[in-house]
Amino acid sequence: MPLKKRDVYIEKLRVLRDKPFIKVISGVRRCGKSSLLKLLEEDLAAEGVPRANVIKIDMDSRDTRNAIRCSDDLCNRVKERLNSGKNYVLIDEIQNIRDWEEALIMMFTDLDADLYVTCSSAILLSPDAGIKLVGRFVEVRVTPLSFREYVDFTESRNKDMNKTFINYLKFGGFPAVALLEEDPELSATVLNGIYNTILDLDVGMRNEIRDSVMLKDLAEYVIANTGTAISSKGMSDHLSSNGRKNSRVTIENYLLMMERAFLLYKVRRYDIRGEVRLKTLGKYYVVDAGMRNLFVNGWDNNLGKVLENIVYLELLRRGFIVSVGKTRTHEIDFIADKGNERLYIQVSQTLSDKIVRERELKPLTETGDEFPKMILTLDPQTIDNFNGIKNVNLIEWLLER
Repeated sequence: MPLKKRDVYIEKLRVLRDKPFIKVISGVRRCGKSSLLKLLEEDLAAEGVPRANVIKIDMDSRDTRNAIRCSDDLCNRVKERLNSGKNYVLIDEIQNIRDWEEALIMMFTDLDADLYVTCSSAILLSPDAGIKLVGRFVEVRVTPLSFREYVDFTESRNKDMNKTFINYLKFGGFPAVALLEEDPELSATVLNGIYNTILDLDVGMRNEIRDSVMLKDLAEYVIANTGTAISSKGMSDHLSSNGRKNSRVTIENYLLMMERAFLLYKVRRYDIRGEVRLKTLGKYYVVDAGMRNLFVNGWDNNLGKVLENIVYLELLRRGFIVSVGKTRTHEIDFIADKGNERLYIQVSQTLSDKIVRERELKPLTETGDEFPKMILTLDPQTIDNFNGIKNVNLIEWLLER
């Protein structure tokens, strides 16, 4: 099967090509990083780079791991394959080698090569890696398919867009799952397998967690409560009610580990009037909305939170720093910041009900500033605006180029 395009990411890598940085392609397991390396290889060939000058090493391969066990082994393997002219080194799952930081530094310093590596955990957030690689890398964060990518991936551009969106809501955007859209049972099985692999390997095994049952209970609780403000105490009480001994420190450590595996994203609250980030009652969103449906009864149970999750991930893809907004008496779903640009966003299934409409509009009127504000809904026909607050169809917004 030919590779599906991921043009958004290829364009980012084109911009970075031959720049004096290590390009780190990071993201959750099975989101398409390895395929992106293959697409990069094809793109280099299309630009006239000789195949012999593209050195690709897959550290997820058992044979490769047996042959390359440390940083010296990796550096020697790359040196052996160097050719005259500019070389491009592509290493898949770099974290699978011992002392990978040393290998990158040596290759970056000693070789005339452009380095690209993928990783399935936020290894660059670790203190050692951050110190050793500071100033030497640039990160390209990959996520499961956006809805716009999903439409292209499933060749649904000329199909019923509402039906396509429902499939996306049900099963999410992992590429392996998207290819199975006509087989809901198999899609759910594959999605469940991806989730278990992330939790068991990228969280549990990598961090040597002994209490795997507590980790599982905590993950399922947080994912099922996607987009809901929860506290350490609330999580602790839930685990205690299931007979799991726990501590606030352990819970926070487990949550951080899940963030570093890109399974969860934490969003902090921001006091708009006080212009300060708050430490309490943040929210968590899961890396793929379809994954939430593994732990709730019915994909459309609390649909508003699923829509929030999709909007949050899309804002990240578009380069925004995202917070939950707090006014004096209300909460705004998202504050999206990029440089001097700010956007306030509410997400609602519909504004057709007057009570719902007033509830969603109220927080946006309390910001005290003139930054753009909008409400994203599934209403097929939207009123242009409410006193300057735009009302935008969510599906159309997701499909914007």
